[in-house]
Amino acid sequence: MTSPGGLLPPIGLEIPCSSHAAAVPLKIDAIGLVQLDFKGGIRLRVESNIGGGFGGVRLKIIGEEYSADSPVLGRVTLSQADIDTTPLSLLEIVSNNPPTFKNTLFHDFTLSIEKFPGSNEPMVLANTKTMTTLNSSLRVFPPQGDVYQMQEPVGFAPVGDPGKVVAQLMTLPITRAHNP
Repeated sequence: MTSPGGLLPPIGLEIPCSSHAAAVPLKIDAIGLVQLDFKGGIRLRVESNIGGGFGGVRLKIIGEEYSADSPVLGRVTLSQADIDTTPLSLLEIVSNNPPTFKNTLFHDFTLSIEKFPGSNEPMVLANTKTMTTLNSSLRVFPPQGDVYQMQEPVGFAPVGDPGKVVAQLMTLPITRAHNP
C-alpha cells in the first residue's frame, strides 16, 4: 500500500542506493586533516507509515558501507554499526505540488583505518553520537543523484572507549542514487 497519491514507497520495500562523497575532511588528532573520496552504498527498508503533515514513512538502514583509499591511512572504511540501537530514518512529504520530500537518515558507524597514525596498525573506531544526513528538497524518492549533507561533525573513539575521541568526520556531502 502506498500513501498519499502513491508518492511513498510501500512497507517492506528494500531500496538500494549507490553513494559517493568526494574530498571528505577527516580530522585525525595525530596528523590533522586528511581528504578522502568515499564510495559505497546504502540499503533501506520501508518499515512503517508516519502520520501528521502530508505523511511519510520510517526507513531502516539494513546495510551501509563506504570505503576510501589513502596514501597515508591505507583503506578507510565506514561500516554500519549496531542496527538495533540506531533510530529509524524518516521520509516525509513536505509538499504535494510539486511533490517534495525530506529524507533524514540516522547512521551509526564503525570507522576502520588500515594504518592508524602513530602505530601504523589497523584501528577500529566507533562514532560517539548518531550521525544525521539530510536532504530536505528531494523531487523524487528514491534519490537520483541527490546530495545529502551531514548535519554536524561527528567524533570517533576507539571501540569500548567512547570518551577518547581521536578522529572527527567534519562534513560528508554524499551523493546518493537509486540502483535497482
